[in-house]
Amino acid sequence: MDVFGGAPRFFAYPRPVVVQSGTDAVLKCQIGGDPRPAVIWERNNEKIDLQGRYRVFEDGNVYNLIISAVTMEDSGQYICKAKNSIGETYAAATLKVEGEAQEMELREENKPRFLIKPLSTRAGRGEDAVFSCKLWGNPRPEVVWEKDGRKLNEIFESTHFSVGYQDGGWFQLKIFKTRAPDGGVYTCKARNEFGESLAGAVLLVDAGPGHEEEGNLKMFAVTEGKHAKFRCFVTGKPKPEIIWRKDGRLILSGRRYLLYEDREGYFTLKVLYCKQKDNGVYVCAASNTAGQTLSAVHLSVKEPPVRFKQPLIDLEVWERDLAVLECEVPEDSVSITWYLEDRRLQPGAKYGMEEWGTKRRLTIRDIGVDDDGIYLCEMPDGGRSIAEVAVKGTILRKLPRKVDVLEGENAAFCVEVEKEEMDIHWYKDGTELRETHQTILKSFGRTHILVFVNTMPQDAGLVTFLVGRSKTSSQLRVKAARHCPPSCPVGVQINTEHANAALLSWVPAQDTRKNPPSGYVLERQEVGTGSQEWLQCLTTDSATSVEILGDSVPCEADYRFRICSVNKYGKSNNVEFPRAVHLVTRIQAPLQDALVPEGQDAIFSIELSASVIGTWFLNGTQLQEDERFSMRRSRTHQSLRIRGVRDTDNGAEITFIAYGIRDSAALYIQAPLVKFSPMSEMDRNKFVEIGNPIVLYCELSDPAAPVHWYKNGVELQTMEGLHIQSEADFFHSGLYCCKTKGDTITFSVDVKAIPVTYSTIFDVERTKSLEAGKALELECEVADSTGPVYWYKDGVRLLPQNGWDIQSTGTLRRLIIPSAELLHSGLYSCETSDDNFHFTVDIKGDFYSNFLILENKSVEAGEPIILRCEVSDPNAQVTWYKNGIKLHEAAGQDTLAEGSIRTLAVQSAMQSHAGIYSCKTKDDAVQFHVDVKAPPVRFSALPEVARNTFLVLSCEVSRTDGVVQWYKDGADMQPSNNVAMQAEGTRRNLTIHSAQLSDTGTYTCRAGDHVLIFKVTIREPPVMIIYPKEDVHLDRHVPDEIILSCELSRANGVVSWYKDGQKLQDSENIKLKIEGPYRRLKILSSGIDDSGEYVCDTADDSIFYHLKAPVRIVSPSQSQMELCQQTSERMVLSCEISRPNALVRWYRDGLEVEESDNLILEVDGVYRRLIIPETTVKDSAEYVCDTADDSMTFFVNIAELPVKILGKTEAKTEKQFLVSDDIILVCELSRSNVSVSWYKDNQLIDDTERYCIEEQGVFRSLVVLNAGLQDAGEYTCDAVDDKMVFYITVKEPPVQIIGNSGHQEQHILVAGDDLVLECEVSRPNATVQWLWNGEILKPDPRVKIDSYDVVRKLVLSGLQPSDSGKYICDAIDDRLITIVEVQGEIKCLISAVSYENESVTLCAVVSGERANVRWLKDGQLLNEDNIHISSEGNTHKLTINPLQLSDSGEYVCDVNTDEMYFSILVKGKKLALPIKITVTKLTSLKLCLLISSEMKVKFIKPLENIACLKGGSLTLRCEINKPKGDVQWLKDGQEISQSRRHTIRAQGRERTFTVYQIVEEDAGEYYIQISFLRNITIREGEDAVFKCVVSPENARLVWRLNGKQVALNERTVISSNGLCHMLCIHNCMVSDSGRVTADAEGSVSEAELQVQGKFLPLEIVGVLEVEVSLDSEEVQWMRQGVLIHPDTKYILKHKGRKHILTIHKVGMCDRGTYSCETLHDRTQAQLTVERNAGLCWNK
Repeated sequence: MDVFGGAPRFFAYPRPVVVQSGTDAVLKCQIGGDPRPAVIWERNNEKIDLQGRYRVFEDGNVYNLIISAVTMEDSGQYICKAKNSIGETYAAATLKVEGEAQEMELREENKPRFLIKPLSTRAGRGEDAVFSCKLWGNPRPEVVWEKDGRKLNEIFESTHFSVGYQDGGWFQLKIFKTRAPDGGVYTCKARNEFGESLAGAVLLVDAGPGHEEEGNLKMFAVTEGKHAKFRCFVTGKPKPEIIWRKDGRLILSGRRYLLYEDREGYFTLKVLYCKQKDNGVYVCAASNTAGQTLSAVHLSVKEPPVRFKQPLIDLEVWERDLAVLECEVPEDSVSITWYLEDRRLQPGAKYGMEEWGTKRRLTIRDIGVDDDGIYLCEMPDGGRSIAEVAVKGTILRKLPRKVDVLEGENAAFCVEVEKEEMDIHWYKDGTELRETHQTILKSFGRTHILVFVNTMPQDAGLVTFLVGRSKTSSQLRVKAARHCPPSCPVGVQINTEHANAALLSWVPAQDTRKNPPSGYVLERQEVGTGSQEWLQCLTTDSATSVEILGDSVPCEADYRFRICSVNKYGKSNNVEFPRAVHLVTRIQAPLQDALVPEGQDAIFSIELSASVIGTWFLNGTQLQEDERFSMRRSRTHQSLRIRGVRDTDNGAEITFIAYGIRDSAALYIQAPLVKFSPMSEMDRNKFVEIGNPIVLYCELSDPAAPVHWYKNGVELQTMEGLHIQSEADFFHSGLYCCKTKGDTITFSVDVKAIPVTYSTIFDVERTKSLEAGKALELECEVADSTGPVYWYKDGVRLLPQNGWDIQSTGTLRRLIIPSAELLHSGLYSCETSDDNFHFTVDIKGDFYSNFLILENKSVEAGEPIILRCEVSDPNAQVTWYKNGIKLHEAAGQDTLAEGSIRTLAVQSAMQSHAGIYSCKTKDDAVQFHVDVKAPPVRFSALPEVARNTFLVLSCEVSRTDGVVQWYKDGADMQPSNNVAMQAEGTRRNLTIHSAQLSDTGTYTCRAGDHVLIFKVTIREPPVMIIYPKEDVHLDRHVPDEIILSCELSRANGVVSWYKDGQKLQDSENIKLKIEGPYRRLKILSSGIDDSGEYVCDTADDSIFYHLKAPVRIVSPSQSQMELCQQTSERMVLSCEISRPNALVRWYRDGLEVEESDNLILEVDGVYRRLIIPETTVKDSAEYVCDTADDSMTFFVNIAELPVKILGKTEAKTEKQFLVSDDIILVCELSRSNVSVSWYKDNQLIDDTERYCIEEQGVFRSLVVLNAGLQDAGEYTCDAVDDKMVFYITVKEPPVQIIGNSGHQEQHILVAGDDLVLECEVSRPNATVQWLWNGEILKPDPRVKIDSYDVVRKLVLSGLQPSDSGKYICDAIDDRLITIVEVQGEIKCLISAVSYENESVTLCAVVSGERANVRWLKDGQLLNEDNIHISSEGNTHKLTINPLQLSDSGEYVCDVNTDEMYFSILVKGKKLALPIKITVTKLTSLKLCLLISSEMKVKFIKPLENIACLKGGSLTLRCEINKPKGDVQWLKDGQEISQSRRHTIRAQGRERTFTVYQIVEEDAGEYYIQISFLRNITIREGEDAVFKCVVSPENARLVWRLNGKQVALNERTVISSNGLCHMLCIHNCMVSDSGRVTADAEGSVSEAELQVQGKFLPLEIVGVLEVEVSLDSEEVQWMRQGVLIHPDTKYILKHKGRKHILTIHKVGMCDRGTYSCETLHDRTQAQLTVERNAGLCWNK
């Protein structure tokens, strides 16, 4: 209990607190109050949520706010508020966080701030406008000016404005020659590395005169009362100035004219609620510095079909006046509805609505500015009358009723008042606005502007402008801008290095600047349970890694984790971490928070699933074993004991950590409790006789602890006669409590009196009669000398005072009055608790006094008490006493002296004022006996009592034996059969068993002088309606007669009938009937007018009858109708109903229809229509028109339009294809949602491997892959409603000789050589003929004709000069011509070894004497001194004499068409030996190439660079030193093989490579190389063949594989044919891979064999990739000219400038031409799919 009590108040105010960043901050204050106040903390006007880093600790009346780990953002002012039932108070505390503050202070000091903000300004049209502001920032901030959220260079020409800077931090924006579009909100944004700031200002541009001429006039019509909307699209830079005029007069925005630029860029004029006066020409004029243009339209306002007799008239009224609008409708029965624009008006204090006859009136009371607007009077059939009410007053230009802006846009409000410098105020939602950086308030003379910059949703509300008593309001609505949820995190990783834990990490998405996440949500899934449920495990705001410990999962299991980003606009997709982790719940019993009394020990324990060694922490500090901290571990149980906890430990965090386990709990300190020692029941229940001492005692655990004693719940204070130990008296009985802070003990005290009786006193002693002035002594004797007695006179207790004495001697009790006076006469009594004794005292004799004797006073409570006495001396002083106690001046009590009259006045008597009052002078005294009676009890009249009910009147007397008498209307009542009188204790009841009307009257209960009065009224019982119990709804009625009936509770009940509030009387058509308890209303001939609400009222009860004439559907007459229509047509469902104002509902398949753009509900008098402007198949349904009384069902079937195949007449239906081509047939349908069937020769075609049926939008295609002759026939595309037939012819393709350039080829051979002619034809089954000089060659021993696959070969052995001529390979459609010239033979000698200084002669015999012979050594012509060249006929000789060691080498005899090689080795001088020279005849060209590996092939003429045109052809040529040398052609490092575009040929020593139809990709580096053994790569199971040529023929050749000689077996075959040697390895295995070596007596050639394993069947995926020049470039992918849409088969992606098309599950049907197109370019590629091979892109 607060000793001060009352409203809360601060004993100690919170002080400013300065803490370091990262530490805890404590704000404290001391507050008192009774009852105990509730305390809350606030910051930034928001209540602090006490969780997380915020917590509160209370210590008595000290309240602490604790903030953990404070940061710079926590700095600021905190408010502590205290409140109880009596009042409230608050105080502020300041928190300053230091540490990191230096950087923050530096940031705050240096970030931009406006010293002087730009001021709003007003400029005339054509004048310059300047905005200036002064900024501070270090470094100097960068400033950007914007208008209405857009940069100035986006909307203005550079010459229209300038931006400048001046020393001192001044920044300036200047607008030259302002125009109307320049008006708006300009914002200055300042930014540097420490932050940014923003300020705004408004520019108003006064419109100047304008002039325009009407251009082409358009016509526009609108019905009266509807809106007209004109849109004008104008472009130009600078932005055009737009002016609207009507009939030459300038139009300004107001209640009925809305002028704005919509979000699509249209300049719009909207005329609301068109009237006849709005007829006219409206002109939109646009102009800028480059020129002007205009557009005009004529508006025609049509009158409504039903006209008012008298329409509304426009009004102009003053504020707070009365406005009356009146119109006249065509008929009396026409009801109307009043509207203020789109708001329906209801009658009330503001609006009065009256109708009489055809007149209709609307009265607007206390009209204000917001009542300004368009008022409409509307009839049920839609006819309208319109009036504009203009309210004149202080505000000339009002606010619009509502303003809609998007989030981030500016919201501007403008008001104009009648005078300048008026006291104006702006409010939003009742709160007055003040100018801030986001709220601009500006006044220009009589114009006042409010702008909200960069509006946010919380800016929405009611904006009010107030000037004096005038106000205008506008509803601001801020629509949220469209935002996107964040992108999902990337780079998710999981680390499980730590036991029983998983470290999850991720990286925010790259677009976080555009869509920043506010946090991340982690979810987990238990693996192996079969459940797919993901459960949220934690969220984090900004962290990019988090550790999941084993103790954070519910059970031991494998867990998967996933993460997503979230913000207020939604969440991203989930990203799953790469693998699962096994986590174990190791905490069996976690730590628990502990509440420990100060000084005692605190114990924390944790139960684990395994025995581990852990570490304990207190507030993050590791604990060590010492006197205060004791740590114990027993198997899986860990415990911590903190001895003697202190108050400073309150709120401490106790943490246990061990091997991935972490658990925490809090320690709270409780003040030490004071306890009472237990006491027995006898000691706590005290029975004490009166006069004996009462001793209550108790023993406390703390001797110094304070206690409080209470009796019957009231705290006891030490006073006279009452101590904690006291003598017993009766009033000491009760329930006593002794309370301390922590405990309570209760005592029950019962004080009993000793029975006190009087000794016998004779009657003569009971009557005292004596003369005045003598002593009066009254005496009695009690049986118990200790018994107390009390003396009373005339019922008033006497207390010891001057004038009498009360004595007690042993058992005697005396009352002595030394000098009796007349006033002492009366009835005296001496009373104990058990007995009393009375004395009658009569004082006789004359009494002379200065006082006049006054009578005793008896007053009722609440009345004044006036006691007066008269003294003989007017100057005498008197003293007033009550019951012997001197009275002092007090409120409500006055003592007056007027002459000799002395008065004591008590203004309002209370029962405590009763007693004996004395007025005493120095010599005499007078007494007054004042009796204050309780105020008489007055009874309100009893509620009326129903007849025949039970009536009880009751009162209570003071004694159980009290006797009362009952009266009715003054007559004495006696008990009877119907009246009973009972006495129950002190209660007296009068019961009337069955009250009758005659029992009404006034009943009186008299007990002596006390009277209680009852006013009783008996009435008839209420007339109740027994049937019907509920209101009756009659939806249908018989036209002839309607009977409304009800049954009353009694037959004589009176009822009244009402219809729509009007009382009904008997008439010709209405009859009111009474039949016993039944009451009936008959309507003899009912009609529509009889519909309404009928009431039968008995005054006690009523019942309602809702009679409604049924609304019938007049047309169509049948209840159901079936409609069939085709798509895209307009459908109208129409019903005619019996009443025009009836409500009709439309249903579609049981659901009520809502109006939309494609579904219109129309009301036209008695017609109700449902209109679908453009039907689709989805509109097929069951539609019901329901009036509640009748319904009409329409079964609507919307059929698709017949499917047509488009372009049949133009399409080419007869097509020819070649064998192996793909047949592609395409049809275009009239709509896309149709399936077609394909037939061939009237047989249905199924989608198979060869037949691919495809759908792409409205296109349907059939692809026949690899067409054969059997695929010719008639193909039909059947679309049910239409079909298209294709006639397909398949022919063999013309046989072409691959690589045939059309030019004759020349070959010069030597007699004896073999002629080998070989070509490749276009198809394997092609037939060719070989001709020589026009004659067909037949196979014979010299002529061999061979054919395999597409290769055709002619071999002519042993050529002779007569074989020269023209050889033709004739393939019918193509021919290859070769001219062959056979020359004579060459003979040559090959020398071996010779010795120094000897001579050697090399001879060669040629076939012709005139042959041009050259001798060369090492490629150089011989011209040495020891060289001698000679010839004899066909024999040519080279003689070297003398030989030198340097003459060793290789010599060549060259005759252009052939050559012979000689190898000479010159050794040191030796004995001369004969030299054997052998001559070998060169028999063929082939023999010439088959030389030993020592004689290497060399290039004589290298390749040369070449350039050619795209689309042409090129030929690369080179020459080697051997006609039969083997070469390889390569491009950019890759070997080139023969193909349709590539031809490789060898002619003598010349090697050629030809490329046809050159494309850009053919550019590159080509080169040619000579090779021997070639590397081979094959698949497992295939054969590998290695060939090499060795000379001489009898040279020994050894084959080795991986260094080991190849052993002959069934898989390995070695063979030779002349100089050609071959190694064949059949059915190769992967283990056969290695190096193959051919060793010919020291000459070695090597090659690599690589055997690949068999391929497993894989899904073939095709990927096309292109790169465009711009990131933003959009591309389209197409196949066969049809647009590709992304789906499961086609995946379209782009990364920067790269665009990728991925085709999954590539099949034969995917062959074709694919193209990628941009707006400016196109590239394409051919996809070839080979069976059992793969796919190939041909670019």
